[in-house]
Amino acid sequence: MKSRVLIVDDEALLVRTLTQAFRDAGYEVRATGSAEDADQILDEGIPFDLLLLDNRLPGKSGVELLASRAARPARRLVLMTAYDTDDIQQRSTDLGVDLYLRKPFDLGRLLSQVSELLEKGAET
Repeated sequence: MKSRVLIVDDEALLVRTLTQAFRDAGYEVRATGSAEDADQILDEGIPFDLLLLDNRLPGKSGVELLASRAARPARRLVLMTAYDTDDIQQRSTDLGVDLYLRKPFDLGRLLSQVSELLEKGAET
């Protein structure tokens, strides 16, 4: 069974690039450009193995989305940001984020890190 990934970022080009890269790597992918849409998708009850989430989104931020969810929204959480601050790093750690990425990042390395995260999660 393919691992399911939800990508949330308001940069359309990045979403297309990530979606294609994850599909090419064998993942089942859904994508959206806002935290509000991500909330609706997550409320559908589909279990996601990975949530790849930008922090700076229109409306609610990625950190706010994670904080507002009563349950962990995916087995593994990755937060991306181009606006790195100690506060965002600390809040993401407090919310259980597995991987914190600063944009721009290396796509090949991200895919490798995600693969390791998901394999590690399957063992526990």
